[in-house]
Amino acid sequence: MFNQESVSTSTADLAAQAREAYDQKRTRECIALTKQLVQADPGNTEAQALESAIRADIQNDLHDARALLEQFGTQDETRKYRKAAEIILLKTLSLDPENQEASMLLQSARAVPVSSTAKPQKQSQPQPQKEKQREDEIPFVAASTLFENLNKKEKKKSGLKLPLGLLAVILLGGGLMRIVQGHRTTPDAFATPVAKAESAPSTNYQPRADTPVPALTPAVATSPAPVATNVSSPVNQPPAPEPAPTVDMGRLVVNSVIPAEIYQGDKLLGTTPATLQLLPGRQTLEYRHGDLRTVGNHTIKANETTNASITFQATVQINAKPWAQVFLDGAPRRALGQTPLSGVNVPVGGVLVFENPNFTPKSYRVTDKDTAIQVDFP
Repeated sequence: MFNQESVSTSTADLAAQAREAYDQKRTRECIALTKQLVQADPGNTEAQALESAIRADIQNDLHDARALLEQFGTQDETRKYRKAAEIILLKTLSLDPENQEASMLLQSARAVPVSSTAKPQKQSQPQPQKEKQREDEIPFVAASTLFENLNKKEKKKSGLKLPLGLLAVILLGGGLMRIVQGHRTTPDAFATPVAKAESAPSTNYQPRADTPVPALTPAVATSPAPVATNVSSPVNQPPAPEPAPTVDMGRLVVNSVIPAEIYQGDKLLGTTPATLQLLPGRQTLEYRHGDLRTVGNHTIKANETTNASITFQATVQINAKPWAQVFLDGAPRRALGQTPLSGVNVPVGGVLVFENPNFTPKSYRVTDKDTAIQVDFP
């Protein structure tokens, strides 16, 4: 009887010490105490819960390290990301030296990063000259393409009329060019027909400055018209909208004894254990497990990780035969009273300790299905 009581008290103390070490972030001490607890009581549920929580923390650290290694920027920024990832991975390997994923990520973090700024610098220098050249070339290319399309359409519509029209235009243009050239070399040769047409002969007649312009107007005015309507220069395009400013997010790492769905309003964000990306500031989340509900208020900081442990409360009836003083195990230990007890709020996953001076103490872990708890001595 005495030996069983000593063993039960020892495992309860080990479980309390391991839980306290985990809550205070003394992970290495928590691992050592959990191993002792497993050796003393292989089926201990508290030890199993702590092992699951520690594995979840290690996975979260690996996720953060992997995210840092995937960040890109300048050479100095990339070096900072890799250094931060290396620190996280060294911590993980100190807790779990045989973790192969952490070892591979550490090798990747210590590799020499390749500078990602050289290539954009080479491409950014000649760009203004290319844009200027493109602005000069676009109208001519578009105009020639447009004319080819117009010629094809006219060929389909008029058949043999198009060559005759082109021949007439060429002959008219050639005659006009000869008249203009002759006017430039011998102004008097062009003065006689003009004087006859106006019935005002004069040997001192000088041609008006705008005389040859009407002859050249049809050939010059018809070609740019389609270009102006169908070709848009890049210079006239509206400027591209400026990108929206980015907001640095914060991370929330959530764990719970039992799996819980995480809601923000009506939106499902995930299931515990989970790592969430949230906007900085005070964020209110709701956690659900079956009919159980609880709300958590979390203060999120940009580029920082916040840890949260979620517990659900259950209202139960507690009794013992013949009777017992009931305590809620933990640090500190909380007395609930002497059985029978009714309408008691206890955390799901919490451990109740029943003590009677005539018997060995007994413990009971609260589940989400419990509404009434009965313990019988011996």
